[in-house]
Amino acid sequence: MSFLNPFLFVALAAAAIPVIIHLINFRKPRQVAFSTLAFFQELQKSTIRRLNLKRYLLLALRVLAIAMLAFALARPFIPSEVAGWFGSGREGGVVAIMIDNGPSMMQVDESGPYMDQARRVASEIITQSGEGARFLLVPTHGDMESARLMRAAEAESYLDHIEPVNKGAYPDERMAFIHERIADEPGQAGRIYWISDARKTQLDRLEDRFKSENPDAEYYPVTFIRMGNESFQNVAVVAVDTDEQILGEGIPVGVSVNVRNFGGQAVYNSYLSLEIDGERIGQYEVDLEAGQEKELLFEVIPDSPGSIRGQAILEGGTYTFDHNRYFSLEVPESRNVLLIFDEGEDGSRRSYLWPALTAASETGTRIHASRTDISNVRDHNFNDYDAVILEGPRRIPDYLHAELVQFAQQGRGLLFVPSEQGNTENYNRFLQQFQAGSFTGMRGTYGRFEEVASLQAMSEGHLLIDDIFETRDDVDLRIDMPSIYHYWRYQRPESPSGTTLLRSNLDEPLFIQHGTGDGMILVGMMGFGPGWSNLSIKPIYAPLVYRMMLYVVAWEDGGLREHILGSPFDRNIADYGSQVRLTLNSNEIRPETAASAQGIRITYPAREWSPGWLELRLDDREYIMGVNQDISESDFASLSLLEVEEFLENILPLAGVVDISGYSDTDIRSAMASVSFGREIWNWFIMLALAFMVAECIISKKYRTETSAD
Repeated sequence: MSFLNPFLFVALAAAAIPVIIHLINFRKPRQVAFSTLAFFQELQKSTIRRLNLKRYLLLALRVLAIAMLAFALARPFIPSEVAGWFGSGREGGVVAIMIDNGPSMMQVDESGPYMDQARRVASEIITQSGEGARFLLVPTHGDMESARLMRAAEAESYLDHIEPVNKGAYPDERMAFIHERIADEPGQAGRIYWISDARKTQLDRLEDRFKSENPDAEYYPVTFIRMGNESFQNVAVVAVDTDEQILGEGIPVGVSVNVRNFGGQAVYNSYLSLEIDGERIGQYEVDLEAGQEKELLFEVIPDSPGSIRGQAILEGGTYTFDHNRYFSLEVPESRNVLLIFDEGEDGSRRSYLWPALTAASETGTRIHASRTDISNVRDHNFNDYDAVILEGPRRIPDYLHAELVQFAQQGRGLLFVPSEQGNTENYNRFLQQFQAGSFTGMRGTYGRFEEVASLQAMSEGHLLIDDIFETRDDVDLRIDMPSIYHYWRYQRPESPSGTTLLRSNLDEPLFIQHGTGDGMILVGMMGFGPGWSNLSIKPIYAPLVYRMMLYVVAWEDGGLREHILGSPFDRNIADYGSQVRLTLNSNEIRPETAASAQGIRITYPAREWSPGWLELRLDDREYIMGVNQDISESDFASLSLLEVEEFLENILPLAGVVDISGYSDTDIRSAMASVSFGREIWNWFIMLALAFMVAECIISKKYRTETSAD
């Protein structure tokens, strides 16, 4: 047994107090002449002996009680080689220390910056581990510069270079690496420490890897060392998105920015700005209640095709690492569309979309359209097109199903318009490939021209008509809705998904979009010919079809591109080139590339990346992407000591959980000596002291030798 505070043994001097009191109160029994009878004299001698025995027993109990309290103050502990607490002693072995160096470690409490506290804890573990130990220092965020075992001096030097970084978080990956690295040292005992502020979002990452993926595996015990006594206020830009996918030169696009208050107090007088290519286009004042999230809208009008760099900037607050959100808008220079229609055996069937595509090609929208009969579709390579339109095929050949699914998942747009003579089973088998619902029958009769429904009224701001009509503020937009004679009835998939673009006045979908991979499929329940509706003779026909075409063909290159830190960069570019170059924040990166029939796949671990704009050059073509931190890093909410213990004990074997909040350097030194090399047993001495006190009370009350009953 050893002691963490042996200098407090001075408290043992207090054990002399009962002895001193005993000596002061000690007096010889006064002799009293009573009788000449001998048996009374013997009775007196017997009573005095019993009284002295009781006094010495009580004195011993009081001294022992005070001595036990003094031992408890000295904080005794059993060394690990005796207690088997870690299965290893001070000398030798592998000591692994995983240090949280995420953005939340920038916080400061009464004991100083969290990162400084973490370094002091790690330094104490290194100092007290003995000369024979070797160390593995592993940060949770960013790149792991060293994966080798180090001696104490080198470990101390490496420790000084670990700083809080706004990079990807890999606590589960790093913890798995530590276990594998220790297992690679046969015959060497290992100890693992995790120093962190116990953010719940970071602890959650361990559950999938250690509990779900391999629940029966055996792992080394982990000692978790928690710091920080509260969660500080933090406000962040959590997301940037567009409210539509229709992008083109001169076409307004809405950009929404979400701001959230992660703290427990209201925030006032913050400002959110949006910059496009370095120019500020708008600003909002932001007030947020505790836990509140707001969506703020900006309008962007691209003045030329190509890549647009955007940045949402939040001003105000203490922690600013998450106040910038980077994004890019890609406005395509041209769009290639393949229209696949069914001419019929006699060639009498016509396309009602081809005239709209031809007109769009002639209006400067840079849509280049090609068409083919479905029987000749094999003559075309889908990789040459940004969008494919299936107009009125009575059957979709089975060999096209997989090709079209792959086409859409690579980020392209697919529009499917059914035929009035379509095969329901064939259609549903095709839609099932996209998990895009099914057709359940028809409403009305094709070509009878009897109204069974009408197009649901659309107000200004609707995705497909927004900014098409010029209106005054005091005049409401009125559109004569077309009558519908015939359409397919549609059943959504079991898991509700998709966005309805157009619906009937019976609240049934007419055109519904489903995402698939990086692209989408737009499913129509009706065609554009006069046998379906009188839409083609209405003034809204041309702009509605035009915007729908833009919606489909803009899917691949339109919209936002983003990479979230904490995951590898893995991107398929539906393009070809001999030279691939990545640049992030002026730093050139050499990724791995692999060519395929669908384009080029570009991969890179991305562990050292920080937020910014990523430039990807493929020969003379440039793609820009925003790189941003995982928004979970902005949530500083942490678990209590008990919550940490309850959470981790179901995932990893625990050697101990220690809270050092508010500890001084001396306290940290003592705590590390305890958790590193033994188990504290001061509570045992407290219980012994209480037991001696209770025994003293019982003896004093029950055995009264000086009474007549004795």
